[in-house]
Amino acid sequence: MQLSLLPGKPVFSREGKELGYVKCAYICKNQRDLACLVCVDGEEEEFILPAKELTFSDDKVCAGKARLKAPSGLPCPVGKAVFDREGRFLGRCNGYDTDGTLSVWNGGAQTLPAARICLGDAVIAAFPSQREKKVARTAQNAIRVDKKDKRTDDVASGREEFGVLGRQVKKPVEGVAAPGETVTPATLKRARENNKLLELAANTLTQ
Repeated sequence: MQLSLLPGKPVFSREGKELGYVKCAYICKNQRDLACLVCVDGEEEEFILPAKELTFSDDKVCAGKARLKAPSGLPCPVGKAVFDREGRFLGRCNGYDTDGTLSVWNGGAQTLPAARICLGDAVIAAFPSQREKKVARTAQNAIRVDKKDKRTDDVASGREEFGVLGRQVKKPVEGVAAPGETVTPATLKRARENNKLLELAANTLTQ
């Protein structure tokens, strides 16, 4: 079912009474099945229909009597910006099908498997597969083992550097940085050479 075709469709009861029209669709967390429809009646009041009681045709949606108090699942991503894992803009989602595919348009069309995306305020495409997650966890475990073989002061320095990079220096650190400077890798190098990483970290927090 192509969910991008649902908004605007009229909604009828099983007895043939017109109830309103579809405003938007929500999908299940498995990102494949329709969860519910948010609809609007003639008084512009919203009502929510569970997918399990809906039937569809080319020109309308037929609803049962059940209603939900709030939408369940995830908003259909049609219209949202799509990015890859490195933050590159791929286009905008212009279609979502419950067969498990998402369409992206950016001067040309491309299709992505729903199983490889993460939905939120934007869509992150090429989300890691289970195999990729396993490989990443294995690599992270190897890094942890390697770090255990390093000296404690090296690890401590790494922690300091991680939190300080990009901060603004509030108080001078002699031989390292002046007030107003932004901490760069070069700043960190000077701080390490002068054994002043802790002082640098403290002087980015307080004046």
